[in-house]
Amino acid sequence: MAVEYFPVSEAEIAKYRTVPVNAAAQQSMVEIVKALNPNNPTLYRVVLPKGAELVKAVGTSGFRGFARSGGKIRAQAVLKPVAAGGAIAAGWPIFAVAGTVMAVDMVAQRELRAHQRRVETILGRQEERHYVERIKDQRSADAQLTRAISLMLDGHNPNLELALKSAYDEFHRSQQFLDKCRGVIEQLIDADGKVDYRRLEEVLGGTTKDLDYFLRELHMARGAIAIRRKALLADAASVALADPGNPYTALRKFLDSQVHELEQADAVAATITKQLTEIQLKGGWSIPKALKKQERLRRLAAAPPVDDDVEIRFHRTSSGEIVQVIAIEDDEGDQPTQITSGDESSSAGTPSPHEESTA
Repeated sequence: MAVEYFPVSEAEIAKYRTVPVNAAAQQSMVEIVKALNPNNPTLYRVVLPKGAELVKAVGTSGFRGFARSGGKIRAQAVLKPVAAGGAIAAGWPIFAVAGTVMAVDMVAQRELRAHQRRVETILGRQEERHYVERIKDQRSADAQLTRAISLMLDGHNPNLELALKSAYDEFHRSQQFLDKCRGVIEQLIDADGKVDYRRLEEVLGGTTKDLDYFLRELHMARGAIAIRRKALLADAASVALADPGNPYTALRKFLDSQVHELEQADAVAATITKQLTEIQLKGGWSIPKALKKQERLRRLAAAPPVDDDVEIRFHRTSSGEIVQVIAIEDDEGDQPTQITSGDESSSAGTPSPHEESTA
């Protein structure tokens, strides 16, 4: 997590709408801003490994953020603040937890919707009712978690049991599918590196030889993994905010085991996806027909593109209040979680030029 601040003009801030920030996050941001002192920016020094140098940026002045030695990238450069030091420690923990759950929430929503849209593109009439229910269940679990995260950021300690159960139910249903399919595709690859399409249909498509069923379940599993990841972070954040000084030794062991289970499922799903997107088919057809089948399978199996680059923006008004700013175009899609005090419709007054914002 990085914090940067810079002046903004009225024209720039007009691209955003603003929402209030709850008291806890407001105070932590105030302390961070005071420590960093926007009117006197913090100076950083670059710490390089012995014998290394910064890499010059291409097409512009300045340098890249990693070090080079002997013509190859060997190590990362480290930026250390010359000033500030531990002054931000008081406000940082609350802000760090809040920022983390907000970012995870936004990315999880994007990922879930992307996989569900992929499922909807390969639905047949007979399967539509079943998957409409499955998608509804996943979205319900996701919405419960987003609500709980919003309450957390508003200073409440929500009961997460129902939200966690919904997320875990979806995950464990998909986990059974992934465990069943683990290593199956490797067994179908012939000595020539290709897979017979008829065998692929028999093994993955079941009695109906419906490969689309397998692809739908794969995308549902990827969506369930995104929800489970969000649930784990929400659970950890909830207890951390409730008692920041507690080391949670026993709970951390439990969460570590849950993370391991999640990572295993994610690795299986990623491996299956990679195998299907690189698969070479054979089946006694003409070359054009084989290529068409292969291209369709690869396209439907591929993970949809998801933008996981998240910036959370805040603006310090002329009165010293800190508000969250949201790009207007973001409102047209999935709604991000906000560190809000409950009145999402209110907005701060028009800021004067060159007000400092922190992101």
